[in-house]
Amino acid sequence: MKSNELLEKKELREKVISRVDVLDKVGNLLLLPNTEYATTEQVAKYYKVGKEAIKTIVFNHNDELKSDGYKLLSGKDTKEFLVSCNLQPTNHRGYFVAAGQKFANKNNGLFPKRAILRVGMLLRDSEIAKEIRTRLLDIVHDTEKEKPEIIQNVVNEISEEKQLMLERVEAEMNGDYDKVSVINAKLFALKNKRIAELEKENKIIKTHSLTIIESRDVINRLVRKIAMENYNANFGRAYNELYSKVNYKLGINIKARNKKKGKSLLHTLTKEETFEVEKIVRAWAVKVGLDVEKLLKIA
Repeated sequence: MKSNELLEKKELREKVISRVDVLDKVGNLLLLPNTEYATTEQVAKYYKVGKEAIKTIVFNHNDELKSDGYKLLSGKDTKEFLVSCNLQPTNHRGYFVAAGQKFANKNNGLFPKRAILRVGMLLRDSEIAKEIRTRLLDIVHDTEKEKPEIIQNVVNEISEEKQLMLERVEAEMNGDYDKVSVINAKLFALKNKRIAELEKENKIIKTHSLTIIESRDVINRLVRKIAMENYNANFGRAYNELYSKVNYKLGINIKARNKKKGKSLLHTLTKEETFEVEKIVRAWAVKVGLDVEKLLKIA
């Protein structure tokens, strides 16, 4: 998926507009005190661009931003809003100030987090915006990759359970209560099977090795197996996928770290970071259908 797709496709922006959590993971976002809004100047500072760049985005994509809660208030309405949030404006010639922010007497734009995120999806010349788009595309990629498998598993289970329930109704109508008992036992077994699977998956996903050396070994073994099964033995692609997941889920850009000569990028991780990465890889392996317990010979 190309990085400029969020710039070009509104439908793609709509898919991830709720992921405002990305904002705090990428930059230092400051809002007006006691509110859920930022000024145009605060948004510009967050993205490290000029105010005119933000105003251009607002002009070109006004409908989208309004749908996210963007407001353009008159000077009078701005003052009333600030006062309602226990922020006292101080009048100056041609403008007023509140909470350290300068406001125009004519009108002022206020951005909630959804609108701020939307700006990041539309702003071309900002490194912060580019990082936000990268993380959002990682989310889209993970969702599209994992969703079909999840849906298929659910469909299979629902189909099996539905068929059994239809057979039970037919058996009850025919007065065949021996068959009803057999079907009830199958339904009970199906339920217990899923519970056992979930407990097993949770145990595998939540645990980690005892030492950093063992943890690295687990990570490498699972990633290589994933590469063999899902990436036609393209190990580089599999590791890049891992680094992308770690960047999104832990906020760690492994590829940006300086590795020691002769060592892998995994050696740049601390012990605690390595354990968290191991959990990510375990969960990834489970989602792609690997028998992690067998591969790692967990007792």
